[in-house]
Amino acid sequence: MNYGYNTRSIKDRQKDEFRKVSQILQDLSVLVLEEAVEANIYAFTPFSHNWPEAEVHAGSELSWCITGIYFPWCNVAFRARLAPSEIDTTVEGVIAKARTKNVPLQWWIGRDTRPGNLGEHLKGHGFIHRGDAPGMAIDLYNMHENRSKLSNLTITEVNGVDDLKIWCHVTSVGYGIRERGEQALIDWFTKDIALQQPLKFYLGWLKGKPVATSLLFLAEGVAGLCFVATIPEARRQGIGYEITLKPLQEARKMGYRVGIMQASEMGEPVYLKMGFKEYCKIGSYVWVNIPLK
Repeated sequence: MNYGYNTRSIKDRQKDEFRKVSQILQDLSVLVLEEAVEANIYAFTPFSHNWPEAEVHAGSELSWCITGIYFPWCNVAFRARLAPSEIDTTVEGVIAKARTKNVPLQWWIGRDTRPGNLGEHLKGHGFIHRGDAPGMAIDLYNMHENRSKLSNLTITEVNGVDDLKIWCHVTSVGYGIRERGEQALIDWFTKDIALQQPLKFYLGWLKGKPVATSLLFLAEGVAGLCFVATIPEARRQGIGYEITLKPLQEARKMGYRVGIMQASEMGEPVYLKMGFKEYCKIGSYVWVNIPLK
């Protein structure tokens, strides 16, 4: 399958997107940063990426997106503001969409989710609560960057289909994603790159071996950081700090003021040391497609 890599490089196709800095967020007030954290995370999904095959709904009561890719973040529901009488019908309707495509479904519970106990209703419909992750933000002009760099670590940008496959493999190993999920990542980001989404992928190489990844997504006026991962045998050496810092420094060079991310339990101490602060909690509920009997 030809995904268009032969005509122009990833960097060339995305160059203009990364120069659009007129909408960059400068307001560092708490409420603005809370909204920016959620907005960037939601925008990172195919919901806003104009995939021709994606079914998308943006409404005042709920937003959702269903694709054909077997990965929860590619099939999402968020910003629910549901009346109690609407909950069961609405949840089952979204599940039916995911079941038709034979894909898992991710449902996010944010600060404005209504009703407040929607998570309990989701569990009643077969969703599994994967935890409440801190939504964090950092002032890119006040990061802690004075650590000594690792002399045997090199960080490069992905700029071709072979590098993208390596990136997806390292990310999968770091997160414990199975083979089917790894292929889903390749499919997901191949589509986004072809559509010139404002993404940058970073690979960390330790003595010539790929060991760490991160991803930068520029949207909603902030620099979003995703898929920060280090393979198990390379952890506790400071690699996670370096692979996190690099894209944030690059975003700052492009004029961005705020970096945001959804932190894992393992990564949170690193991000706090760097200068990130928690601004919200985002609950994650996942439904895995089970065929009807």
